[in-house]
Amino acid sequence: MPAKPLKGLTVVDLSRLIPGPFCSLILSDLGARVIKVEDTRRPDYLREILPLFDALNRQKKIITVDFKSKEGGDTLKSLVKKADVLIESFRPGVLAKMGLSPAGLLKINRKLVVASITGFGQKGPNRNRAGHDLNYLSMAGLLNAEMPPVQYADLVGGGLFAALSIVSALVRRGKQGKGGLIDISMTDSMIFLNLAGLMMAQSGVKENILSGILARYRIYETSDQKRVVLAALEDKFWNPFCDFIGKPEWKTQGYPDAAPGVHEQLAAIFKSGTRDEWTALGERNDFCLTPVLSPGEVLESAQFKERKNFVRKGGMILPKMPIKLE
Repeated sequence: MPAKPLKGLTVVDLSRLIPGPFCSLILSDLGARVIKVEDTRRPDYLREILPLFDALNRQKKIITVDFKSKEGGDTLKSLVKKADVLIESFRPGVLAKMGLSPAGLLKINRKLVVASITGFGQKGPNRNRAGHDLNYLSMAGLLNAEMPPVQYADLVGGGLFAALSIVSALVRRGKQGKGGLIDISMTDSMIFLNLAGLMMAQSGVKENILSGILARYRIYETSDQKRVVLAALEDKFWNPFCDFIGKPEWKTQGYPDAAPGVHEQLAAIFKSGTRDEWTALGERNDFCLTPVLSPGEVLESAQFKERKNFVRKGGMILPKMPIKLE
């Protein structure tokens, strides 16, 4: 059985929607006991999308507390005394108004790790602004192409970076015996993810070669109105592909496939076959050629089934953290 490195640790999660619950889901998959606390006056808004709520909160203990009552405050303080981690996603200052300021929580439990997840951080010019995933992506320079299909700022910027920070804080606590405060800004996290773009902007490079300017690194439509991805960046992948499609002249040094004419010709070539035909070609050859799958097709894929990174609950198949620690 895979090891559960966080077994024996307790996480109290006061957050709602996606970022905080996704963070505590990761910690739960790593073995932590998670207690999700919902406000009786304002339950998690994600309950309106029940399948997603269930997916994010599987295997967690869920309790309800009136955050504004004395009894509710006493319950939260009691949980904090025994917890290892507390996750919250209120706007800066809200927790303090509830009588539970981050600094005050450390007085109750000096070993507690407090992770505060917000859109713009606990300090700074935008700290009190409302926002959602698209806002954080736009402010990080990551939204100049098209609508993303996944909430990257929520899941990665809020959830994954928070989980990584919490695990790091727990390691430090093991060495120093004290907890600490974590300030997670989803916008800052997305700026960090935009590392390549920011470096290129400072170097005078107008376009990232991974942005679709190369014919060898693009999404193409097939004859059956489906799509495939070609990501043959290195010549060791691109050159054999050029030979296969009868275009050896595209194999020259540099990136001749940046020319619009190459894009158009290659698009026409991909239109000559179905997605399944191109997929089979990609499976037989090292071209970095794969199909664009829908979420439903992912559930039926060999990668998903054979790796078994999922659990079943209430008739649903729920993905889980893909960590294999033996």
